[in-house]
Amino acid sequence: MAKPHWLVVDKKILLALLAAMLLVLGIYRIGGAYYAKISVPPEELFALAMEKTLNASSFRFSMLVTIGDNVVSDVKGERVAPDSVHITGTMQDMPVEFIHTGEQTFIKGYWSDNWISLEGNKMVESELFVTEFNPLGNFNFKDVPIIKELPAEEIEGDKFRVFELQPIVQNALMELNYDDFKYRIWVHPGEQFIKKAHIEATGKHSKKDKLEINMQMWDFGKQIKVTPPSM
Repeated sequence: MAKPHWLVVDKKILLALLAAMLLVLGIYRIGGAYYAKISVPPEELFALAMEKTLNASSFRFSMLVTIGDNVVSDVKGERVAPDSVHITGTMQDMPVEFIHTGEQTFIKGYWSDNWISLEGNKMVESELFVTEFNPLGNFNFKDVPIIKELPAEEIEGDKFRVFELQPIVQNALMELNYDDFKYRIWVHPGEQFIKKAHIEATGKHSKKDKLEINMQMWDFGKQIKVTPPSM
């Protein structure tokens, strides 16, 4: 009768095998969670991205607004909830810088090379600068009856899911002057934020007044501080 043989395994080898198994299991779980995010149905991902983006505590952005062949504004900025914002760039071909925090708005370059202080929120709430002061206001919709997913695109090494929308906007100035709104938005499937958007609309009074807004957003939730300038 053959005698039983006991397999003796070195403790170091056993620990290494156990660590490898745990690593594989961890990768599998992380990969599964990531796949679950990127495979979210279009309507669900769009709703999640809208909610997260609109409720972001802070973010940085760039925006180019054109009407026909004319550049209305080309700005970069940062915004901190609920309404603090810092913007630099050009508006109507004039260099400008705006800072709004608390109950004060500071302007430089639009009317003067020195900082001018305005009390209250009139400037921020005015229709003239609503797009630049509040980029997320471009995503106020009454309804989004049509959502179409386009082929994914790669931007700076990250793959984005792309959606085309034909929303009914909730913006008095836009509704007064434009029709036939079309949006294309780029959503990072892992972070579930809107990182890029292209908006276009047809002028009600002239087709030459076509509105186009190109914007990018990043650094969602980062520590951003908007402070008054040194006067």
